[in-house]
Amino acid sequence: MWCLTVTYEKLGRHADAERELTKLRAAFGDNSAYQCATIYAAWGDTAKALELLARAVRLPDAGVVHVKTDALIDLLRSDRRFQAIERDLKFPD
Repeated sequence: MWCLTVTYEKLGRHADAERELTKLRAAFGDNSAYQCATIYAAWGDTAKALELLARAVRLPDAGVVHVKTDALIDLLRSDRRFQAIERDLKFPD
């Protein structure tokens, strides 16, 4: 579902992407917070991506272990809110 969501959006099929995202969230609920954050980041929706990333950290969602290296969230890295989240995770340098 995650892959289809990102792929459909890249193909300009936003309605299909939204439908897959709805399925993903219905199937996994808050357990998909990190994955949904990466989807919104890939879509360019920084605010929603950061909101979900913060939720993933609070839960905690196991996906947050990828924050330091996940290329899908590279667009968020310059945002001070992302930097605060990353600092709070206390990854080694």
